[in-house]
Amino acid sequence: MSDSTLAASVKDAKAKGVDTTTVKLMQSIISDKPLTCDDIDSVDDARKELKRIRKLMANFKHSAAYDRLANPLAQDGSAGGTKLRNARNAIVEQENINDYVKEVVDKDEKIRNIIYNSIKPNVLFEFNTEDELQEIVDVFAPCSFQAGETVIKQGECGDDFYVVESGELSITVSMGQDDEEENIMDQSVNEVRVGSYQEGSTFGELALIYGSPRAATIAATDDCRLWRIKRGWFRGVVGQHRKRLHMEKLEFLPKVEVGNKKFRDVFGKDQLDTMAQLLKVEYFKAGDTILREGEAGGT
Repeated sequence: MSDSTLAASVKDAKAKGVDTTTVKLMQSIISDKPLTCDDIDSVDDARKELKRIRKLMANFKHSAAYDRLANPLAQDGSAGGTKLRNARNAIVEQENINDYVKEVVDKDEKIRNIIYNSIKPNVLFEFNTEDELQEIVDVFAPCSFQAGETVIKQGECGDDFYVVESGELSITVSMGQDDEEENIMDQSVNEVRVGSYQEGSTFGELALIYGSPRAATIAATDDCRLWRIKRGWFRGVVGQHRKRLHMEKLEFLPKVEVGNKKFRDVFGKDQLDTMAQLLKVEYFKAGDTILREGEAGGT
């Protein structure tokens, strides 16, 4: 395969959002090579070829195509297949939420403030209410790492989100060089330090949403104390809190009076349930103005 053809294939792969490393591996394996393997002259050649194939399979295992094969009921891209997959996931998640038992981990006010102030501005928690944030802080558990220990490793899947209480950690990313075949095969040969974490830093957010491979390796530069929350804890706390809140809304909404009528006299159960789902909790301190005379309002 010519250099121009290879470049065009890689460019096309990038445009389509395909992993270019996988494309290059496939091209290095099949490019102008006989199926009889007559081009392999030594054990070293065979070892390199096997290494390429194993790397290709490892990349494939983390791809969407692999997920579709591993979950045949969900591989149908039609609306029916998507609905079936979403319904199954919703049932499993609801079961996990119902089975979750909250365990509060004791921590002093200083630690609570570190965790709270670290997660509050994080985009992952922007839709959590104040009560939810406090319940989330409740379940964070401590963990310690000595200097040199790896907390998370690039490429591995995990379900922990971390807040740094003390110490420093390095952020390292393994990079392959496009023009060197061996580096395509072994991403660890070129590790680049891209930053560090200190007190109040957070990392591993995506683990709370889904089990994606870690994007970087995080290692302790010196002795560190962290606080972590697992995906199951996060979903359990938030899910149960919102379920309780929804039931509270359904309890008081029918009793709301407008004029000489109550909501239950005007709205049906389905309407009240929809209204409860749309209601948003807001907090006001003593003395705060909720409505101002003369101002246009839409709430």
